Amino acid sequence: MTSIYMINGLLFVVPCILLLYLVFRDQIKTPRPPVILAAVTAFLSVELIASFIYLATDTSMERALLSVCSQFVGVFIFSAASRYTLGQSLFIITVVKNYSENVRLFSYQIYFMLTGKLPEGSIPEISYIMIALSLAVFPLICLFYKKLMRPALDYSQSLVIWRLIWVIPICNTLIYTLTIAPDISNYTHFPEDKFFVIPVIWGMLTFATYGILLRTIIAISRNAELKEKLYLTEIQITAQQKYLKLLQTRIQETRRSRHDMRHHFLVLKDLAKNKDLEGLREYLDKASAYSSLQPMAVYCDNMVVNALLCYYKEQAEKDQVKVTMQVSLFDKIPVTDTELCIILGNLLENAVEACRRMRSQERFIDLELSMVSSALLVVLIKNSFEGAVRRAQDGTFFSTKEKDRKGIGLSSVLNITEKYNGVSRLGYEDQVFQVSLLLNGGQQS
Repeated sequence: MTSIYMINGLLFVVPCILLLYLVFRDQIKTPRPPVILAAVTAFLSVELIASFIYLATDTSMERALLSVCSQFVGVFIFSAASRYTLGQSLFIITVVKNYSENVRLFSYQIYFMLTGKLPEGSIPEISYIMIALSLAVFPLICLFYKKLMRPALDYSQSLVIWRLIWVIPICNTLIYTLTIAPDISNYTHFPEDKFFVIPVIWGMLTFATYGILLRTIIAISRNAELKEKLYLTEIQITAQQKYLKLLQTRIQETRRSRHDMRHHFLVLKDLAKNKDLEGLREYLDKASAYSSLQPMAVYCDNMVVNALLCYYKEQAEKDQVKVTMQVSLFDKIPVTDTELCIILGNLLENAVEACRRMRSQERFIDLELSMVSSALLVVLIKNSFEGAVRRAQDGTFFSTKEKDRKGIGLSSVLNITEKYNGVSRLGYEDQVFQVSLLLNGGQQS
């Protein structure tokens, strides 16, 4: 009987460990084999011991307490080994545990459908059914975690909701342990025909709740990302409109100057003929000051990028921010105009916003945009800032616009850099924030 207990315990725990490793292996803090082995061994030992005690315990309350305690131990182990917070780890582990509980519940249902009664304790037949059922449904739970759980965490890992959402799977575990589990472990109980539908209803209710919840979180996060992209698009449109308006003004001024040029030549010719040097000097001074418009800044030949640079420089200088821009681009840029505008727009937006919040007048933004070769693009932005820089556990930065949310704009910049097999460096020291990007247009992934 002890060997059957151990087999059933392993069948309960091993799929959980395998699922966690397959989905979250890139989130392990120190992904060295000894560390992973130690964490797995500790988790496996705790769950096996808890399984033995659980099967030997008679009352539902004791089992519920034991289940929650072992679950929290597993959460602490997972939280210590991964980059997720305690609340996130609690949600992840509890949902995995709900999955294993449903596998066991369905195993008992299948046995009941075949024999017309519940098994008398832990018997080999239950182990066989659990093995077959685990192999059949493991791809589904794996898909659930990869398509819903992981995206929800990646999109909104820093949201406050993860501090509270674990209550839902914990309540499911308690309901299962206090109500359903006592019946399926009491071998003297012969349930009615309603037991045919109880596991199905319970499994559908449990994971339908999680699915709806995770899809809602993903939708909220994606809407926030779309809102950020829409804002950046509006900035680009505004910048291009201002640039085109300035360009049209320059064209009109040039036409007017050409029209007036003939009259200027006649006056100058007359002054020169009369040898009126003083009048000639005064007339030239007046003519040179005729145009009150400032010369239009041209940083590069790309009109879209140039418009964006002019726009953010104007916005920064309105707040008395000293801006320097060094731009040296080839005729053909190794990234698309849209992607380059996303990079520059987000980084300059963050820089201007950081300078705007400063009380000190020592505000500055330095931009260097250059090409090392026809395929390599370098972006370097430095800006002053005040206060503390808030970062999540995975190293990403929190947004300054919305509390407890990752910076979506900066994530977009890093995603584009990764797309071009680039290198990104973000650092801050002595109240200076610096972003360095190297994009390889010749090795787009």
